[in-house]
Amino acid sequence: MIRGTEVTGVRTLPAYDLLATDLDGTLLNSEHTLPPENRAALHRAHDAGLKIVLCTGRAFTETRPIIHEIGLDLDATVTVFGALVTDVASGRTLHRTAIPLNVARAATEWLHRQDYPVLWLTDPNEAGFDGFILSGPHRHPAVDGWLERSPCEVREVDRLPPDCAAPVRLSVIDEIAALGEISVGLRDQFDGRLRHNVLQAPPYRLSLIEAFAPVVSKWYGIEILCRRWSIDPQRTVAVGDDVNDLDMVQHAGLGVAMANAKPPVQAVADRVTNSNDAAGVAKLINQLLDLRRDGTA
Repeated sequence: MIRGTEVTGVRTLPAYDLLATDLDGTLLNSEHTLPPENRAALHRAHDAGLKIVLCTGRAFTETRPIIHEIGLDLDATVTVFGALVTDVASGRTLHRTAIPLNVARAATEWLHRQDYPVLWLTDPNEAGFDGFILSGPHRHPAVDGWLERSPCEVREVDRLPPDCAAPVRLSVIDEIAALGEISVGLRDQFDGRLRHNVLQAPPYRLSLIEAFAPVVSKWYGIEILCRRWSIDPQRTVAVGDDVNDLDMVQHAGLGVAMANAKPPVQAVADRVTNSNDAAGVAKLINQLLDLRRDGTA
């Protein structure tokens, strides 16, 4: 059921001003490519006056190729799970929420004691590059796979420079079972000082823990843009598939889960659209635009 308002006994959709969509598992299909139906639907939504915001756990550097493929004059992106909000045209950072340096260094030391290489991701507009990989003996092969395939400029070091910029994300890569144990320890050691997700990243064929400042989420980034653009947060649509989409799907004016979404995401969604392999984002957009043409949105 779609949330709406009652007008003379008829349930109608409110108008929406902003559409926020996740990338992997949502806008992109299982081949990690953009279906032409989704691209066309985004253009129709943009032409109809909706702000289109890509919301992803990827770094902005990793998101640029998809922005170019979509081919829209997007206003802003929410990347690194909401830690960075970026003006697309200029690449300028509009808002950055880094992990406090003392917490980041303590967490990095703790993860390093577990023998993990730690990815210290920075805002390239602040640091001049995307970050560091702090070497460690428990080096999953996917670490080097990510370094080879990612467009991010990451410098491998044995120790962090004393003057390095605060990270927007800390990450370690391993098998899911091992990461579950690390997740428990990370929560025990840094509860209230960090938030983290255990995720799979299909484009890179790896599993990882991503840690952020406690306030960070995709919804947090969307709220920043709503304030910047004077948009009522209830006039937003958010669509996603994984646990790092939970907040935005739960809090948006219309929260939508993909048919391939994890059960917790579907549980908080107002509705479910087709899977990412069946152009579910295009189906959602077309339904919203049809409702607008009918005068009920």
